[in-house]
Amino acid sequence: MWVLRTPIRCLFRIPVSERSELRRLQKANFSAAESLIGWEVDDETKIGTITLQAQATYNALTVEMGQEFGALCHQIRLDVTTGGQEVHAIVLQGQGDKAFSAGGNFEWLRSLRNNSVHHNADLMLQFYHSFLCVRSIPVPIIAALQGPAIGAGAGLALACDLRTAAPKRKILGFNFTKLGIHAGMGGSHLLEAALGGPSAIMNEILLTGKVLSGEECLERGLVNRLANDAKESAYALANDIAKQHPLAVRTNLQTLRQSQDNGLEQALQREALAQAICYNREDWGEGIDAVAEKRDPIFEIYHKK
Repeated sequence: MWVLRTPIRCLFRIPVSERSELRRLQKANFSAAESLIGWEVDDETKIGTITLQAQATYNALTVEMGQEFGALCHQIRLDVTTGGQEVHAIVLQGQGDKAFSAGGNFEWLRSLRNNSVHHNADLMLQFYHSFLCVRSIPVPIIAALQGPAIGAGAGLALACDLRTAAPKRKILGFNFTKLGIHAGMGGSHLLEAALGGPSAIMNEILLTGKVLSGEECLERGLVNRLANDAKESAYALANDIAKQHPLAVRTNLQTLRQSQDNGLEQALQREALAQAICYNREDWGEGIDAVAEKRDPIFEIYHKK
Protein backbone atom coordinates (compact mmCIF):
# COMPACT_ATOMS: atom_id res chain seq x y z
CA MET A 1 0.00 0.00 0.00
CA TRP A 2 1.34 3.42 -0.99
CA VAL A 3 1.26 6.19 1.62
CA LEU A 4 2.21 9.82 1.09
CA ARG A 5 4.98 10.93 3.42
CA THR A 6 4.30 14.66 3.52
CA PRO A 7 2.94 15.68 6.96
CA ILE A 8 -0.45 17.30 7.33
CA ARG A 9 -0.45 20.66 9.10
CA CYS A 10 -3.33 21.71 11.34
CA LEU A 11 -4.82 25.14 10.76
CA PHE A 12 -3.72 27.89 13.16
CA ARG A 13 -1.48 25.57 15.23
CA ILE A 14 2.27 26.14 15.40
CA PRO A 15 4.13 23.02 16.60
CA VAL A 16 6.62 23.73 19.41
CA SER A 17 9.41 22.23 17.30
CA GLU A 18 8.79 24.85 14.60
CA ARG A 19 8.72 27.96 16.72
CA SER A 20 12.47 28.65 16.93
CA GLU A 21 12.80 28.19 13.18
CA LEU A 22 9.84 30.44 12.54
CA ARG A 23 11.34 33.13 14.76
CA ARG A 24 14.46 32.92 12.59
CA LEU A 25 12.29 33.26 9.50
CA GLN A 26 10.81 36.43 10.99
CA LYS A 27 14.14 38.08 10.25
CA ALA A 28 14.17 36.97 6.60
CA ASN A 29 14.20 39.80 4.10
CA PHE A 30 11.41 39.30 1.55
CA SER A 31 12.57 42.24 -0.54
CA ALA A 32 11.28 43.07 -4.00
CA ALA A 33 14.82 43.01 -5.39
CA GLU A 34 15.89 39.57 -4.15
CA SER A 35 12.81 37.45 -3.59
CA LEU A 36 10.26 35.64 -5.70
CA ILE A 37 7.70 36.65 -3.08
CA GLY A 38 7.07 40.20 -1.89
CA TRP A 39 5.59 41.07 1.52
CA GLU A 40 4.66 44.41 3.07
CA VAL A 41 2.17 45.74 5.59
CA ASP A 42 0.59 49.20 5.52
CA ASP A 43 1.31 50.74 8.93
CA GLU A 44 -1.93 52.74 8.89
CA THR A 45 -4.50 50.24 7.60
CA LYS A 46 -2.73 47.07 8.84
CA ILE A 47 -3.45 45.46 5.48
CA GLY A 48 -0.72 43.19 4.15
CA THR A 49 0.25 42.51 0.56
CA ILE A 50 1.80 39.30 -0.76
CA THR A 51 3.09 39.56 -4.33
CA LEU A 52 4.11 36.73 -6.67
CA GLN A 53 7.21 38.32 -8.20
CA ALA A 54 7.88 36.49 -11.47
CA GLN A 55 6.34 38.84 -14.02
CA ALA A 56 8.61 37.60 -16.85
CA THR A 57 7.02 34.13 -16.62
CA TYR A 58 3.50 35.41 -15.89
CA ASN A 59 4.08 34.59 -12.22
CA ALA A 60 4.34 30.86 -12.93
CA LEU A 61 4.61 28.78 -9.76
CA THR A 62 7.92 27.00 -9.13
CA VAL A 63 9.35 24.87 -6.34
CA GLU A 64 11.64 27.74 -5.34
CA MET A 65 8.74 30.18 -5.23
CA GLY A 66 6.75 27.67 -3.18
CA GLN A 67 9.55 27.37 -0.64
CA GLU A 68 9.65 31.15 -0.19
CA PHE A 69 5.86 31.39 -0.15
CA GLY A 70 5.54 28.65 2.47
CA ALA A 71 8.22 30.21 4.67
CA LEU A 72 6.49 33.58 4.46
CA CYS A 73 3.09 32.09 5.31
CA HIS A 74 4.57 30.44 8.41
CA GLN A 75 6.23 33.72 9.37
CA ILE A 76 2.99 35.67 9.01
CA ARG A 77 1.06 33.02 10.93
CA LEU A 78 3.55 33.25 13.80
CA ASP A 79 3.52 37.06 13.78
CA VAL A 80 -0.27 37.25 13.84
CA THR A 81 -0.88 34.51 16.42
CA THR A 82 1.79 35.78 18.83
CA GLY A 83 1.04 39.47 18.39
CA GLY A 84 4.38 40.15 16.71
CA GLN A 85 2.68 42.08 13.92
CA GLU A 86 -0.84 43.46 13.57
CA VAL A 87 -2.45 42.39 10.29
CA HIS A 88 -6.20 42.57 9.67
CA ALA A 89 -6.38 41.27 6.08
CA ILE A 90 -4.02 40.35 3.23
CA VAL A 91 -4.20 40.97 -0.52
CA LEU A 92 -2.50 38.33 -2.68
CA GLN A 93 -1.56 39.59 -6.14
CA GLY A 94 0.59 38.80 -9.13
CA GLN A 95 3.33 41.18 -10.21
CA GLY A 96 2.14 43.36 -13.09
CA ASP A 97 -1.25 43.30 -14.77
CA LYS A 98 -0.79 40.52 -17.35
CA ALA A 99 -1.45 37.57 -15.03
CA PHE A 100 -2.19 36.58 -11.45
CA SER A 101 -0.41 33.30 -12.18
CA ALA A 102 -0.10 31.18 -15.32
CA GLY A 103 0.14 28.02 -13.20
CA GLY A 104 2.96 25.52 -12.78
CA ASN A 105 6.28 26.16 -14.49
CA PHE A 106 6.35 24.11 -17.71
CA GLU A 107 10.09 23.45 -17.66
CA TRP A 108 9.86 21.87 -14.23
CA LEU A 109 6.73 19.88 -15.07
CA ARG A 110 8.36 18.45 -18.19
CA SER A 111 11.32 17.18 -16.13
CA LEU A 112 9.08 15.04 -13.92
CA ARG A 113 8.77 12.37 -16.61
CA ASN A 114 12.07 10.82 -15.48
CA ASN A 115 10.91 10.20 -11.90
CA SER A 116 8.97 7.31 -10.38
CA VAL A 117 5.25 7.66 -9.73
CA HIS A 118 5.74 7.53 -5.96
CA HIS A 119 8.48 10.17 -6.03
CA ASN A 120 6.42 12.51 -8.20
CA ALA A 121 3.37 12.06 -5.99
CA ASP A 122 5.39 13.14 -2.97
CA LEU A 123 6.83 16.08 -4.91
CA MET A 124 3.41 17.25 -6.02
CA LEU A 125 1.89 17.03 -2.54
CA GLN A 126 4.77 19.07 -1.13
CA PHE A 127 4.31 21.57 -3.97
CA TYR A 128 0.58 21.92 -3.22
CA HIS A 129 1.18 22.37 0.52
CA SER A 130 3.85 25.03 -0.01
CA PHE A 131 1.22 27.32 -1.56
CA LEU A 132 -2.01 26.16 0.09
CA CYS A 133 -0.53 26.86 3.53
CA VAL A 134 -1.83 30.36 2.82
CA ARG A 135 -5.01 29.00 4.42
CA SER A 136 -3.17 28.62 7.72
CA ILE A 137 -2.80 32.41 8.04
CA PRO A 138 -5.57 33.39 10.49
CA VAL A 139 -6.71 36.54 8.67
CA PRO A 140 -8.77 36.83 5.46
CA ILE A 141 -6.80 36.48 2.21
CA ILE A 142 -8.12 38.32 -0.86
CA ALA A 143 -6.88 37.35 -4.33
CA ALA A 144 -6.67 40.29 -6.74
CA LEU A 145 -7.17 38.81 -10.22
CA GLN A 146 -6.15 41.67 -12.49
CA GLY A 147 -5.10 39.03 -15.01
CA PRO A 148 -5.66 35.29 -15.56
CA ALA A 149 -5.28 32.64 -12.87
CA ILE A 150 -4.73 29.38 -14.73
CA GLY A 151 -4.15 25.79 -13.59
CA ALA A 152 -2.28 25.73 -10.30
CA GLY A 153 -2.65 29.52 -10.26
CA ALA A 154 -6.43 29.08 -10.28
CA GLY A 155 -6.12 26.66 -7.37
CA LEU A 156 -4.13 29.23 -5.42
CA ALA A 157 -6.72 31.92 -6.20
CA LEU A 158 -9.54 29.67 -4.97
CA ALA A 159 -7.56 28.91 -1.81
CA CYS A 160 -8.00 32.57 -0.89
CA ASP A 161 -11.09 33.52 1.09
CA LEU A 162 -12.27 36.25 -1.29
CA ARG A 163 -11.50 37.31 -4.85
CA THR A 164 -11.78 40.42 -7.01
CA ALA A 165 -11.37 40.37 -10.79
CA ALA A 166 -11.07 42.61 -13.82
CA PRO A 167 -13.93 42.58 -16.38
CA LYS A 168 -13.71 41.72 -20.08
CA ARG A 169 -10.75 39.40 -19.55
CA LYS A 170 -10.24 35.67 -19.26
CA ILE A 171 -9.73 35.23 -15.53
CA LEU A 172 -10.04 31.70 -14.14
CA GLY A 173 -9.44 28.32 -15.72
CA PHE A 174 -8.13 24.82 -15.09
CA ASN A 175 -6.19 23.81 -18.21
CA PHE A 176 -4.99 20.49 -16.83
CA THR A 177 -6.82 18.28 -19.34
CA LYS A 178 -5.32 20.33 -22.18
CA LEU A 179 -1.89 19.62 -20.72
CA GLY A 180 -2.75 15.94 -20.38
CA ILE A 181 -2.84 15.68 -16.58
CA HIS A 182 -5.27 15.50 -13.68
CA ALA A 183 -6.27 18.70 -11.87
CA GLY A 184 -3.94 19.76 -9.05
CA MET A 185 -3.32 22.40 -6.36
CA GLY A 186 -6.61 21.41 -4.73
CA GLY A 187 -8.61 22.50 -7.77
CA SER A 188 -10.95 19.51 -7.72
CA HIS A 189 -11.97 20.36 -4.13
CA LEU A 190 -11.64 24.14 -4.00
CA LEU A 191 -13.69 24.69 -7.15
CA GLU A 192 -16.53 22.61 -5.73
CA ALA A 193 -16.38 24.54 -2.45
CA ALA A 194 -16.40 27.88 -4.27
CA LEU A 195 -19.37 26.88 -6.42
CA GLY A 196 -21.31 25.63 -3.40
CA GLY A 197 -21.23 21.95 -4.38
CA PRO A 198 -20.93 19.64 -7.39
CA SER A 199 -22.39 21.15 -10.55
CA ALA A 200 -22.50 20.87 -14.31
CA ILE A 201 -20.34 23.98 -14.70
CA MET A 202 -17.69 22.44 -12.43
CA ASN A 203 -17.62 19.35 -14.63
CA GLU A 204 -17.31 21.51 -17.74
CA ILE A 205 -14.50 23.64 -16.28
CA LEU A 206 -12.42 20.64 -15.19
CA LEU A 207 -13.08 18.40 -18.20
CA THR A 208 -12.77 20.93 -21.03
CA GLY A 209 -10.19 23.36 -19.68
CA LYS A 210 -12.68 26.20 -20.15
CA VAL A 211 -11.39 29.59 -18.97
CA LEU A 212 -14.05 31.83 -17.43
CA SER A 213 -14.23 35.57 -17.97
CA GLY A 214 -14.50 37.98 -15.06
CA GLU A 215 -18.22 38.35 -15.78
CA GLU A 216 -18.74 34.57 -15.76
CA CYS A 217 -16.79 34.28 -12.51
CA LEU A 218 -18.99 36.92 -10.87
CA GLU A 219 -22.16 35.23 -12.13
CA ARG A 220 -21.02 31.88 -10.73
CA GLY A 221 -19.96 33.34 -7.38
CA LEU A 222 -16.28 32.58 -7.98
CA VAL A 223 -15.32 36.23 -7.41
CA ASN A 224 -16.85 38.77 -5.04
CA ARG A 225 -16.33 41.99 -6.96
CA LEU A 226 -15.64 43.04 -10.55
CA ALA A 227 -13.65 46.23 -11.17
CA ASN A 228 -11.37 47.65 -13.83
CA ASP A 229 -8.67 47.81 -11.16
CA ALA A 230 -9.01 44.48 -9.39
CA LYS A 231 -6.14 45.28 -7.05
CA GLU A 232 -7.71 48.54 -5.89
CA SER A 233 -10.99 46.68 -5.42
CA ALA A 234 -9.22 44.05 -3.31
CA TYR A 235 -7.83 46.74 -1.00
CA ALA A 236 -11.29 48.28 -0.67
CA LEU A 237 -12.65 44.88 0.36
CA ALA A 238 -9.75 44.43 2.78
CA ASN A 239 -10.54 47.83 4.31
CA ASP A 240 -14.16 46.76 4.82
CA ILE A 241 -12.88 43.74 6.75
CA ALA A 242 -10.31 45.77 8.71
CA LYS A 243 -13.12 47.91 10.17
CA GLN A 244 -14.64 44.87 11.90
CA HIS A 245 -13.64 43.40 15.26
CA PRO A 246 -10.44 41.36 14.66
CA LEU A 247 -11.38 38.50 16.98
CA ALA A 248 -14.85 38.21 15.43
CA VAL A 249 -13.31 38.12 11.96
CA ARG A 250 -10.75 35.47 12.90
CA THR A 251 -13.16 33.17 14.67
CA ASN A 252 -15.69 33.41 11.84
CA LEU A 253 -12.89 32.75 9.36
CA GLN A 254 -11.77 29.66 11.25
CA THR A 255 -15.33 28.30 11.24
CA LEU A 256 -15.71 28.96 7.51
CA ARG A 257 -12.40 27.33 6.63
CA GLN A 258 -13.00 24.26 8.76
CA SER A 259 -16.19 23.61 6.81
CA GLN A 260 -14.65 24.39 3.42
CA ASP A 261 -11.51 22.32 4.07
CA ASN A 262 -13.38 19.17 5.03
CA GLY A 263 -12.00 16.59 2.61
CA LEU A 264 -9.33 18.89 1.14
CA GLU A 265 -6.34 16.81 2.27
CA GLN A 266 -7.86 13.65 0.80
CA ALA A 267 -8.43 15.50 -2.47
CA LEU A 268 -4.81 16.67 -2.52
CA GLN A 269 -3.57 13.12 -2.10
CA ARG A 270 -5.78 11.88 -4.94
CA GLU A 271 -4.61 14.72 -7.17
CA ALA A 272 -0.93 14.14 -6.38
CA LEU A 273 -1.12 10.44 -7.26
CA ALA A 274 -3.22 11.01 -10.39
CA GLN A 275 -0.86 13.70 -11.66
CA ALA A 276 2.16 11.50 -10.94
CA ILE A 277 0.66 8.70 -13.03
CA CYS A 278 0.06 11.13 -15.90
CA TYR A 279 3.69 12.30 -15.84
CA ASN A 280 4.86 8.75 -16.60
CA ARG A 281 2.88 8.51 -19.84
CA GLU A 282 4.63 8.05 -23.17
CA ASP A 283 3.11 11.25 -24.57
CA TRP A 284 3.70 13.48 -21.54
CA GLY A 285 4.88 16.84 -22.83
CA GLU A 286 2.64 17.04 -25.90
CA GLY A 287 0.10 19.17 -24.05
CA ILE A 288 2.82 21.57 -22.90
CA ASP A 289 4.18 21.82 -26.46
CA ALA A 290 0.69 22.53 -27.78
CA VAL A 291 0.10 25.36 -25.32
CA ALA A 292 3.49 26.89 -26.10
CA GLU A 293 2.81 26.63 -29.85
CA LYS A 294 -0.80 27.85 -29.48
CA ARG A 295 -2.36 24.79 -31.12
CA ASP A 296 -4.58 21.89 -30.12
CA PRO A 297 -2.73 18.93 -28.59
CA ILE A 298 -2.51 15.64 -30.46
CA PHE A 299 -2.49 12.79 -27.98
CA GLU A 300 -1.53 10.10 -30.51
CA ILE A 301 -1.23 7.28 -28.02
CA TYR A 302 -5.02 7.23 -27.67
CA HIS A 303 -5.61 7.25 -31.42
CA LYS A 304 -3.60 4.09 -32.06
CA LYS A 305 -5.61 0.99 -32.89
